[in-house]
Amino acid sequence: MAATDIAITLATFIRFEAPGGDVLLADGGVVKFGGDTFDSWHAVFGAIQKIDVIRSTIGDMAERGKLVLAPNPEASVSSWYNFGIRNARVRVWMGELEADGVTCTDAKRLADWQVDEITRVQMMGQDLLQIDMIGRGEKLFLTNEGNVCSDRFHQSLFPGERGFENCTDEQGYFAWGAESPQRANPVRGGSTPTPTRGRGRVAGI
Repeated sequence: MAATDIAITLATFIRFEAPGGDVLLADGGVVKFGGDTFDSWHAVFGAIQKIDVIRSTIGDMAERGKLVLAPNPEASVSSWYNFGIRNARVRVWMGELEADGVTCTDAKRLADWQVDEITRVQMMGQDLLQIDMIGRGEKLFLTNEGNVCSDRFHQSLFPGERGFENCTDEQGYFAWGAESPQRANPVRGGSTPTPTRGRGRVAGI
């Protein structure tokens, strides 16, 4: 884009190497870069809701980042919330768009991440996929394949025993009941507030 142009438009876009194929997403529009087209919407993973900048830490903690996606409500939950995307590569670029508002010829890579953990979050009745990531280079320093409580070590002692396969060290998502609106809890004569029914709680307990 020339210096005489009226406005400078910057775009952020990502390549998420999901198991079912690369997901190319741009934040708020369409971007063409490096022979690829990055769209604002994906049939399964939906749109970008938030991208956190790299969080630099001190000491032996690795750099981390966070990507939040708003999946397509019509897609099955199992298609986007599955642990198969762990360790997938995620790259983030930012670049200046040409006068056509679509083409990006020169972009700076902001991050080269690896998926560390995923979490299903609900906000205002909408499902969100929160992806916590770690730098691919830093991930190497965290690899531990020694004699630890892992599926690989367990099967070395008990071949064919697959009880550790579901031990993903991930936080699970369990929907329990329906969330009720908040109600006032009056206090009378030194009595304690009356418990209310809500998600994960039972009245009277």
